[in-house]
Formats: sequence, C-alpha cells, structure tokens
Amino acid sequence: MGQIKSEQRIRNFKIAWIGTFMAGMAFSEAMPFLALYIMQISHFNQAQVSFYAGISYAASYLVVILVSPIWGKIADQHGRKPMLLRTAAGMGIVIILLSCVTNIWQIIILRLCQGLFDGYTPSVIALIAAETPLEERSVVISKLSPPDILLAG
Repeated sequence: MGQIKSEQRIRNFKIAWIGTFMAGMAFSEAMPFLALYIMQISHFNQAQVSFYAGISYAASYLVVILVSPIWGKIADQHGRKPMLLRTAAGMGIVIILLSCVTNIWQIIILRLCQGLFDGYTPSVIALIAAETPLEERSVVISKLSPPDILLAG
C-alpha cells in the first residue's frame, strides 16, 4: 500500500483506535450477559441455558473460521477500508437486531450472521500496519490491541 502522509496516518490511527475501542466495549459488555438474556426470553432450565449460551457464543466463531480467508482475499483485491465499513455496519446491525429477539433460534441465527461481519480488529490492524513505517509499526499495533485499548485509554 505504501507510506502515506504522517497527519493522515495519525488521523487514521485515531479513528481506528476509537472504532476498536467501541467494538471491544460492545463485545465485552454484551457477551457476559448472553446466558441471562437467553434465560429471560425462554423457559429453559439451567443446563439448557448453559447449552444454548455455549452454542450461541460459539456460532459466530464457527462462521469466522470459514469466512475469514474469503474476506482477507476480498480486502487484498478491493482495499481494507471497505472491509472495515462492512464489519462495522454488519456488527452494528446484528447487535441492534439481537436486542429484538424473542427466541433462542433468532439469537443463534444472528450470532451466525455476526460471524459473517466479524473481524474488525484484525482488519484495523492490517490497515494501520500497511500505512505505518516499519520502525513505528510494533508500537502502533500494540496500541490497537484490545487489552491495551480497554486498559490504557
């Protein structure tokens, strides 16, 4: 991709940092309550809630494993910024729709759909790494890592 101007690179980093922070916060705040959400919309016993929470949680990762190479190839062909827009918009829509579900199957289907749109943080890291000089790359990438974002601010 080549090097870009320093001020544009800094602006891109700030926007990427905010996006990564928001994605990390959305995931960190929602996923711990998935079992409680399932319990609230259903009449399952504790074992069933645990089972369906596990299925719901794993569903997106199953899809991510399958589609990540495809999205990577598309990003290489069409650019990383369109992929960031795809992931951000897709995750936002799925999270909004998750708040409207009425049964477990809707949760599982939406979590499968979320897997189609997942990958914001790796996409951001790839974009920022491509436009950052080699000598600064490790510092910049470490600042985009989710634990760093959530703890360092």
